[in-house]
Amino acid sequence: MEDLVEKLKNKALEFKEDIKREEISLPIGDSEHKFRLSGIGEKAIKLEKYIRYEDIVEGVESGKEGLEKSLKNLIENFKKKE
Repeated sequence: MEDLVEKLKNKALEFKEDIKREEISLPIGDSEHKFRLSGIGEKAIKLEKYIRYEDIVEGVESGKEGLEKSLKNLIENFKKKE
């Protein structure tokens, strides 16, 4: 496994700038969401997605049970830790 991790990391780092321009579509809940790879480092890859508040509300109102509803619940139920 260690060898596979090294190979994957090395290839990601070799093509870092080109890979960062790519998008990846992933199923979350009942729909596909596009993410951008915003960081490629020695230990991990960072995915990034912007979701407008309008899209969150629209998704929830249309009955989606996926990412939009989870974000809405997180924000509405958030309590600052003291």
